[in-house]
Amino acid sequence: MRIKELDLHDLKPDLQIPDKHTLHVWTFHSDVPENMHKNLHEYSHVLLHKLVSCYTKYPENELTFSTGEHGKPCLLPPAGQCVPLLHFNLSHSGDYIMFIFSSCTSVGIDIESTKRKANIDRIALRLFLPEEIEHLHELTGDKKIQYFFHCWTRMESLLKGIGTGLSASPTDKHIQEERAFWELKHVAAPEGYLCCTAYRRLGT
Repeated sequence: MRIKELDLHDLKPDLQIPDKHTLHVWTFHSDVPENMHKNLHEYSHVLLHKLVSCYTKYPENELTFSTGEHGKPCLLPPAGQCVPLLHFNLSHSGDYIMFIFSSCTSVGIDIESTKRKANIDRIALRLFLPEEIEHLHELTGDKKIQYFFHCWTRMESLLKGIGTGLSASPTDKHIQEERAFWELKHVAAPEGYLCCTAYRRLGT
């Protein structure tokens, strides 16, 4: 699956939905001039409405969103109308918001600031796979921090793509079984951040 990277300059009314071989990954900085919202979570959903409106050609005020059991957002078609199939997910951390869109498969995304303070060993023990924990314990300093967030973004993008979020653990049997059908790819992220995307392979 090809990944096309996009940003604010690509946000236009005539956006084309990605083809079945392409994922669209968007990066936005939170202090762009249009950001009149103090809350990053609120601003991310303003951007989501704008992006989905440009993709589907439906006015923002006619779009209705819902969430899955564990909070994954999804688009509900307007009553009596049909909108193009659009899978998406979003993540924000620090000063940045990222989105992923697909026309044909479930997707997840996670961005994390590597400067974020975290109890690395405690979190890893609770959420990482045994081989990841073992390797983490072999590292120190910046290498340990980078590897921690490498594993963290992979783990969370997968769980968000599946739709469980952190209500599940990567070590759960059903997650391990589902993991076999997913591809995880780190993508370019702003300096000081790591970002990973997840998508379910077509036909699985």
